Amino acid sequence: MSYDATTPDILKRVTIEPWLYWSLLPIHRLLLSVYFGSIVIRGGQYLPTQGPAVLAPKHYSRWDPVVLSVLSVEPLWFMTNANQFVGIQGWLMQRLGAFPVDVEHPRRSTIRYAIALLQAGKKLMLFPEGGIVRDQPLRSPKPGLARLVLQAEALTPALGHIPIVPIAIHYDPAPIWRSHITIDISPPLYTTDHQQGNDKQTAQAITTALEKSLLQGLERAR
Repeated sequence: MSYDATTPDILKRVTIEPWLYWSLLPIHRLLLSVYFGSIVIRGGQYLPTQGPAVLAPKHYSRWDPVVLSVLSVEPLWFMTNANQFVGIQGWLMQRLGAFPVDVEHPRRSTIRYAIALLQAGKKLMLFPEGGIVRDQPLRSPKPGLARLVLQAEALTPALGHIPIVPIAIHYDPAPIWRSHITIDISPPLYTTDHQQGNDKQTAQAITTALEKSLLQGLERAR
């Protein structure tokens, strides 16, 4: 990862510590199996196994990143609200692949960091609603996710077409002790299937398709 003088210090400290990740992984999965009643994954065949990808889940609870990490045996990188990086939680997050974003005013350095991760072939998890949403099935996704993918593909054509994977998550009855979780993964979306007259229009077309796919996934997950 490359940095310059404008990169915030917190981004320079973000990494994945292999010793910490692989030590915590079996404990993490054991705790999930004890705390929740069940975790059912549907559509696992749609998860890319190689190369960069953007996973785009519904964001219902603070549990979401913890639960969704079971989708991959390799570390996932998460864009996370900057206000979460405090205390021991912040220390762990910085060493387990989470990096901060100001959800109201995203900095260019954060976008550059996310693009660099995709250029390095990493799998990136972005919550397209921009925050936790419980008062409605789905808040309209923000177009920033689509714009980020378009930028990454334009800057590095060798990446090919980066899959955007819609992921619905449903807790029954709620994200509490012994609740049952269904994760529904939809077929990936690709920028080439939604090309419009310019990038702004293309990003909006991708975002509309993502919203439709997430709503369909949420219906199946219920």
